[in-house]
Amino acid sequence: MANSWGASVRWLGVGVVMAVALVTVPAPAGKTQPDTFGAISWSKRTGARGYGWGYNNRGAAENRAQRECEATAGTGDCRVLLWFRNACGSIAQTSGGAVGTGWGSNPGLAEKYALQSCSQYGSCRVSRTFCSNQ
Repeated sequence: MANSWGASVRWLGVGVVMAVALVTVPAPAGKTQPDTFGAISWSKRTGARGYGWGYNNRGAAENRAQRECEATAGTGDCRVLLWFRNACGSIAQTSGGAVGTGWGSNPGLAEKYALQSCSQYGSCRVSRTFCSNQ
């Protein structure tokens, strides 16, 4: 009889340990922040630029960048060169006005890729870098 009772206590102990483990295991991490989008627009004729960030969809970020670019350029030739989600974007430029863009998970990567993209046109420097959640 002692063995039977001892076995029951052991199973009860295992059940309690399992129940405690289930209660204390954290839930899987979910999305804590909503997606944010950014965009860069550019006018080939004037070199004007527009930027959009902090928007909850691609279209809104692109529209903002286009409006800002056109407000400065006034030429109707602004076009979106880059859009990005939950990331950073960068634009680099040559002394002659050619540009390259890049995006990455942090400002340093975005700048690296923008410089790589721009380097096909000559020596470049980063003009602007920002992240979609700014």
